[in-house]
Amino acid sequence: MRWSTSLVLAGLLCGCGTSAPASSAPTAAALHSPTATPHITPSPPPAVTQRFVFGADVVVDTKLAGTDDLYINPGAVIEHDGVLHMFPNSFSQWPGRMRIPHLTSTDGLTWTLDRKVKPLDSTAVKLANPGMDVSTGFVTEDGTWVLIYETVSTSAPWVLARATAPSPEGPWTVENTPILEAGPVGSFDHGGITWPSVIRVGDRWAMYYAGVDTPGGSATGSMGVAFSADGKTWTRNAAPVLVASEKWEGRSVDRPRVARTPTGLVMLYTGRILTDRGLATSTDGLAWTKVPGPNIERSDFPIDARGSWDSALLYRANQLEYFLEIGWETTKIYRATLAWP
Repeated sequence: MRWSTSLVLAGLLCGCGTSAPASSAPTAAALHSPTATPHITPSPPPAVTQRFVFGADVVVDTKLAGTDDLYINPGAVIEHDGVLHMFPNSFSQWPGRMRIPHLTSTDGLTWTLDRKVKPLDSTAVKLANPGMDVSTGFVTEDGTWVLIYETVSTSAPWVLARATAPSPEGPWTVENTPILEAGPVGSFDHGGITWPSVIRVGDRWAMYYAGVDTPGGSATGSMGVAFSADGKTWTRNAAPVLVASEKWEGRSVDRPRVARTPTGLVMLYTGRILTDRGLATSTDGLAWTKVPGPNIERSDFPIDARGSWDSALLYRANQLEYFLEIGWETTKIYRATLAWP
């Protein structure tokens, strides 16, 4: 079995299958200062009458990634100039050593390992605690490639940091100064921040993340957001933007994945049980409307598996494209789609 029950319940904080010189850490006051509403044209969310549909075939496994580990999740998937770049997390123990190779695809189905590039390795990352998970990535206006990773621990609050490179082939410089840390005592994210998802909203970057009130399996998760003009310095909103309210969520929400579409923003997220995933929409990046769900359940999986873990979400060719880690004793990455709007 992949993890013990206690670790799975710790699962709001468990990961899996989840640069340039270091910048100085933002102050607590800056992190909690009010943030103006992003500039985005409001439009009503589309009606969702369908569910995500999974393809039957595995799209990425550890053999393809060149690691032959037990587990793999999609990590960061970045679309750039018509090509998809995946930086998956490959590992055999969690928390533990993590390797992050580079794969490319044009259709999301057939992926090719970049054998010229040596995978990033958590053993060389000072913040790894005792491991790391790449969760999201983006390309800045000056062409810098950015991966956001989280430190992973079963107890201590997690923090977020960056790795940067001039191209997807690297070389990668891993920053060891956190860009976002746990909130103050009493805040919704005092127990740690996890599973960030970065997109462009208006003239800034928006980073959605799951914040937990206390470390551990009994934690309550809510979705927070932080904004940045340059992708380096982030200012978080003090209040969460999405909290648990539906029965299927189990009083906690986790692992947000956000995509920008012609009708606004779409978030795919989990409840406390990670095999259940729901949808929410927003026109301004701050106010979110839930679509009755869940939209993905275990019965939708292409294989009989009791676990699903980390994921990546894109919008391309008039559909949402979702890459999900599924499995238990071992995991692999599958692809699901939903026509949108």
